[in-house]
Amino acid sequence: MPHADRDGIKTQSGDRAEMGVSHSGAVYIEPRPAPEGVDVRFFTRLGGVSKTPFDSLNVSRKMGDTAEAVDENLARIRSAMGGYPVAWVDQVAGKDVVEVEAGGFSGVADGLFTSRENLSLAIGVADCAPVALVAGDVVAMVHSGWRGTLAGISGEAARGMVQPSGGAPAAYIGPCIRRCCYEVSQEIADDFAREFGEEVVSGRRLDIAEAIAVDLRRAGVGDIVDTGLCTGCRGDLFFSHRTQKPKTGRNLCVIARPSGGGGT
Repeated sequence: MPHADRDGIKTQSGDRAEMGVSHSGAVYIEPRPAPEGVDVRFFTRLGGVSKTPFDSLNVSRKMGDTAEAVDENLARIRSAMGGYPVAWVDQVAGKDVVEVEAGGFSGVADGLFTSRENLSLAIGVADCAPVALVAGDVVAMVHSGWRGTLAGISGEAARGMVQPSGGAPAAYIGPCIRRCCYEVSQEIADDFAREFGEEVVSGRRLDIAEAIAVDLRRAGVGDIVDTGLCTGCRGDLFFSHRTQKPKTGRNLCVIARPSGGGGT
């Protein structure tokens, strides 16, 4: 893949992420340590062409951005991922994860997995947590909002990827809204405390990344890398529905397994 410049970025959990800039100008975050032979990229809002309030790497046409700008932004991201076909789904805040074998629209779901090389799996987020999973030749990208997290979408996806040898996948939790910026209803807070333990809530403040980590550990995942970045705090880097509403863009999160090995 083309060369990309990289810099470390300080996160809420330490140096667990690194920023890169692709030859196309799209700026992304990669987890550290990164999976061997696989590209996991959580794209920021930087490096696109969209105008305020979608500046600048917005990938959603649903909020009022122009189709021309979104198309150019998607082209830049696709180029940054090696030009591979991209598979995506209509996200509905559920728990379904679908297997894909080719690029294009892959139905209604909140996650995708594949064993194919040179195929990008993409989801869009603006506070919800993106979760990348890697198990041998199988990779997945999951969209986990509070509903999907409560339904256990990440754990279910991980269980479905367990290798014949018994090896569990590694998990990479991308930038999402964190406890510091995420106040929910008392009912939702109570539901999460019952399901994942009191440690995932502080009053009505929800730590969705920690809830996902609890779910993944229950599914047998021992290797969990959390980038530690908060979309609510870092409006300079990410779109956030909660802190930037009523209109904001969407960040794209992508995983691919290149035939020649990952990295740029």
